[in-house]
Amino acid sequence: GCVPTGGGKRKGMKRALLIASGHTDKYFAERVINALREIDNPLMFAAADGGLRTFDMLGLRPALLVGDFDTVEPEILARYLNRPDIEVQRHNPVKDDSDLALAIGALSEKGCAEIYVLGALGGRADHSLANMRLCYAYKKRGVSLYLLDEQNRIRCVLATERHFSLRRDRQWGKYLGFFPIGGTVEIKSLRGVRYPLTDFSLSDETAPTLTVSNEISADSAELELSGDPAAGLLLIESCDREESKWIRS
Repeated sequence: GCVPTGGGKRKGMKRALLIASGHTDKYFAERVINALREIDNPLMFAAADGGLRTFDMLGLRPALLVGDFDTVEPEILARYLNRPDIEVQRHNPVKDDSDLALAIGALSEKGCAEIYVLGALGGRADHSLANMRLCYAYKKRGVSLYLLDEQNRIRCVLATERHFSLRRDRQWGKYLGFFPIGGTVEIKSLRGVRYPLTDFSLSDETAPTLTVSNEISADSAELELSGDPAAGLLLIESCDREESKWIRS
């Protein structure tokens, strides 16, 4: 399943598909878009700079285009400028935020409560880490980000949410991992997995690798958490490359 379950979909919720890189695989992007279109909620297309190249390959038109446009080819960009059906937010290359962060901010201001992002992972490590941190920053503002690639689905769960559930048949891949962000998270219980936990204080110091490569062993994984109300977990569902259902054989 492309769309995460566990909180239920609110009918009418505004959602966005944001492509952040022109190197996103066309086949993968098509499958994700088709899966998202099956949900009966509005879906907005947006591109951050070079992500416009992927939309161009797909023959799809984003409603929003954001960036300093230093990575998209000028001939591609020219086809999308000055169109009444496309909003363009052009930024100075000397800026404090990345193109992706600016695009997420723009979508948030438009009322998008769920944003699915392609092209945010797998390139430069500094960008990948910054993009994962955006999941936490925007979750605190009430916006759920989902960073997707062929091997990973990454999102944030806040300690104040208390409970998280993930069905095995809705997993992105074989493995489930999570890492604290913004403080210490108390894992009251983690059940339905190969390596359960009970009453464990999870922080950057206590166990930096303990929560890597867990596996769901029951019908669903059930996580009960509390702790620092400012803290959260970066939740990562992943698989080895050869096991990815999204990669063409």
